[in-house]
Amino acid sequence: MSGVRIGGRLVGYWRVCPRKAWYSMRGLWMEQESEAVALGRLLDRTSYRRRRRPALIEATAPDGTPLVAKLDGVDLRAGVLHETKKGRSCEDAHVWQVRFYLWVLRLAGVTGPGGRPLRGQLDYPALRRTEPGALELEHEGHLAEVVSALAACARQDVPPERHPRRSFCRRCAFEALCYG
Repeated sequence: MSGVRIGGRLVGYWRVCPRKAWYSMRGLWMEQESEAVALGRLLDRTSYRRRRRPALIEATAPDGTPLVAKLDGVDLRAGVLHETKKGRSCEDAHVWQVRFYLWVLRLAGVTGPGGRPLRGQLDYPALRRTEPGALELEHEGHLAEVVSALAACARQDVPPERHPRRSFCRRCAFEALCYG
């Protein structure tokens, strides 16, 4: 499989389960039936409407891999990238997704006020919480490794080995493909 563009959703999937990322790169989107995903999309569309400025940014990773960031919202005047999530069950994946978006913005030359790098913010409207997100130099190196691993994964003919069954696998839309 060639020509895959790596996006934030894939980076988040990779953090949770590389197999889920592989299925997604193959065009398998089992989540269209998920009520939880539908609720998340509704929250994304209806929350923070006044400050919402969605954007699509493309860049190239240091290894030449094409990157794409589909952003929920960016406030360039305040220098904040907003990412809206339903809940905190995969918070590590959410944080890395925000870091990926900040990295793509940096690679694309997008800056905030005074030329400063943008900062990230995870918005959890159902929980009425926000969490800060930042991109540090060591995160950039890790993201470059993840992007390279995702590009290699995209070239595989078979999915990565499944993880031993974990509690969140029961809520995953791909459970039947892994354990069925």
